[in-house]
Amino acid sequence: MDNVAATSRMVRTYIATGFLYFVVGTILLAFNLSGAVTVSRDPIFILLLYGFVTQLIFGVSYIFVPGVSRHSGVNYKVIIIEYVLLNAGIIAFDGVALTGQQDAAVILGGLIVMIVAVLLHAVNIWHTIIDRKSRNTT
Repeated sequence: MDNVAATSRMVRTYIATGFLYFVVGTILLAFNLSGAVTVSRDPIFILLLYGFVTQLIFGVSYIFVPGVSRHSGVNYKVIIIEYVLLNAGIIAFDGVALTGQQDAAVILGGLIVMIVAVLLHAVNIWHTIIDRKSRNTT
């Protein structure tokens, strides 16, 4: 499988995973608001923000940035790493927070892993933009 087809598969995976988090987060929020489940809303909003919004942004940016810059310089291996890190961070943070545990090390670790995933994504997208500009100047 070539890099473009692999990236396309990851885009679909990001978007599908994002919608899965959206459904789970919305159901949890509805149960929380109805009083059926009493958990802090912070992990629910993290689930919706990082689980849904960030995954959609990541997926869609891998469609639009290479198309706009006319250069597909994204690194497929980095896409996989950031996907795994982002989801591991979300699961670690939300898994501990939703159960009501106060394991600060796991929560902090989950947040750090999510931040690393966001930074990797920014670097990968930036590399695509810069690579195109440097090719235009030569």
